[in-house]
Amino acid sequence: MRWAVAGYGDVVTRRVLPALGELAEEVAYVWGRDAGRAARTAAAHGAAAGGDDTGRLFAGVDAVYVATPVVAHVPLAARALGAGCHVLVEKPLAGALGGGAALAARARAARRCAGVAYYRRLGPAARWLASVLREGVSHLRVDFRAPFDPGPEHPMRWRTDPAVSGGGVLADAGSHRLDLLLGALGRPSHVGSRVDRRFPAGCERRARLTLEWASGVTAECRFAWAEGAVRDRVEAEAEAAGRSYVLDPLDAGAVPNPHLPLIADFVAAAGEGRAPACPVAEAGLVDEVIAAALA
Repeated sequence: MRWAVAGYGDVVTRRVLPALGELAEEVAYVWGRDAGRAARTAAAHGAAAGGDDTGRLFAGVDAVYVATPVVAHVPLAARALGAGCHVLVEKPLAGALGGGAALAARARAARRCAGVAYYRRLGPAARWLASVLREGVSHLRVDFRAPFDPGPEHPMRWRTDPAVSGGGVLADAGSHRLDLLLGALGRPSHVGSRVDRRFPAGCERRARLTLEWASGVTAECRFAWAEGAVRDRVEAEAEAAGRSYVLDPLDAGAVPNPHLPLIADFVAAAGEGRAPACPVAEAGLVDEVIAAALA
């Protein structure tokens, strides 16, 4: 397929563009608000061109990868679908900003492939979770902590402003882990939350969620941007069997570039007329839980 990429940040340069290159996908345009940076990114990765012309994102391409700050995800994805393009969006789809349901409806009407980059669905973490759930798990614990405290001039400072990012640690790191739970267990019947230690712009540094499902399964999730040792761990308890299971770290056994299988699946899905690994409708459920937790 012929692609355009909206964004030139770390995930694009380290994962998206290398994956497209390895898969021999053609990249026609890299877009960003800084035309010079977009052009340099395009040249460094063998893309045909780069700049700040939004119209070129949707002209003469088959698919668009949206990797902008979260506030632009849904608007750009909607424009891509309106132009007849398939669209793959970075996570979270919209966080607490909303709009995912309308985008899913638009994708169905356009009969285009529309997905979100919850790549862990294709990796060992999802397979591990599915296997332990078959053991009759009654309770899950998710624990994530990593340092993140960008200063005023840091390029990732936008992640601390909820009007741009759709949430703090919950939308950024928590969304991936919530997607694993919701993808396996579906919509929870109850969401309880406590968030605190906010940045000046308003995003939370710490979030604690309690999720319950009609099946009786419960989950306690702790997400924090904080100093100290990095943690990324999932525990599962099967009380009836008297067993417990641990995945630590969460990404044990993952491939070096998880966007490679993600994009390969998306290309195949678009060609076969099927849903990708994570359709926008399912990503919208993660957004609903984030919005409920931050309300």
